[in-house]
Amino acid sequence: MEKFSVLSIDLFHPDCWTSITDKYEVNVKLLSQSFDNDNFFSSRILILGRDSKGLINEMRASKNVKVIKVYSMDKGAFVADFIYPKRNTISSLLHETNSIVISHRIMDGIEKWKIVVNVSSIPKILQSLERTSNLISFKVVKLSELRKLMNKLTDRNMEILKIAYERGLFNYPRQCKLTSISNEIGIKQNTLLYHIRKAEKLLLEILLDEYYSLL
Repeated sequence: MEKFSVLSIDLFHPDCWTSITDKYEVNVKLLSQSFDNDNFFSSRILILGRDSKGLINEMRASKNVKVIKVYSMDKGAFVADFIYPKRNTISSLLHETNSIVISHRIMDGIEKWKIVVNVSSIPKILQSLERTSNLISFKVVKLSELRKLMNKLTDRNMEILKIAYERGLFNYPRQCKLTSISNEIGIKQNTLLYHIRKAEKLLLEILLDEYYSLL
């Protein structure tokens, strides 16, 4: 039976269009890709941030990027379709190794990938990334650790956290007090605080380890 792993990869690719994002205050997320052409692949990306138009204009001026269409979603939010040469790209490498992209985000010129990959392909991917990019981080995500964290969260923890959130406990200024929520739910204030703090701690552990993209 084939064995698969989840990889977390952070890198800077100096010869790629993604490197120009370090000049703009933007957050870019890959939405979809297609590799039907022999020489080019097509991408659809979501661009968020106050410099979104500046990034799009530079992409349009690039000799390698061919912007096909841009959709305006909201102020500072756009979806862009473009095609790009396959040669020496991370996207083509992952496509050739049959990797499944879970998430791909770009900010400050740094590409952050989460992929599912056949374990046998990991050496090839690592070798290619070290040759073509400035590799910042390359690690196997331990799903067992995520499972342990999620198993610690009970339905009761999440139910109480959801009620506290909906009542405005986390707003500034607060829209309600612990006493009003504890009276509503019918539990002691200390018990309520225990459930909230436990849920907060575990969710923050997940977020700080960047597991959010796997959920």
